[in-house]
Amino acid sequence: MKTEDELDAEIAKIFDEGTTTKVEMVNGKPHITDEQTLADMEAEERMREACGMLLTAERRFQKISSHPQVVSDSKINCMWWNALESVYQADKALWRLFVGNQPTVAQNKLYNEFREMLLKGSSLKANA
Repeated sequence: MKTEDELDAEIAKIFDEGTTTKVEMVNGKPHITDEQTLADMEAEERMREACGMLLTAERRFQKISSHPQVVSDSKINCMWWNALESVYQADKALWRLFVGNQPTVAQNKLYNEFREMLLKGSSLKANA
């Protein structure tokens, strides 16, 4: 049986070990060989794209919604409905990326905070 000091040394060794990923440049672009790093970068890019799509759709919706004839002019009203649908689709895509396949109530609450922060342009604060 190992002593407490030996166990502490093993635990410290585990935490001291680090994983490094070497990124080689090929033709001025990063060439990544680590599959997990590649997957993380792709997920980050999808999230960035989804956030941009939501912001674009929301801004377009707000612009159309503020038009004085949004209710009385049938063309503008149709544009309003189309813009609303675009916001819904962009929001759902971002929500799905954020919470995954089986969302919990806590994940939905966190997503709502994230969405509010994204639309306001503020930063998310940790509340530990």
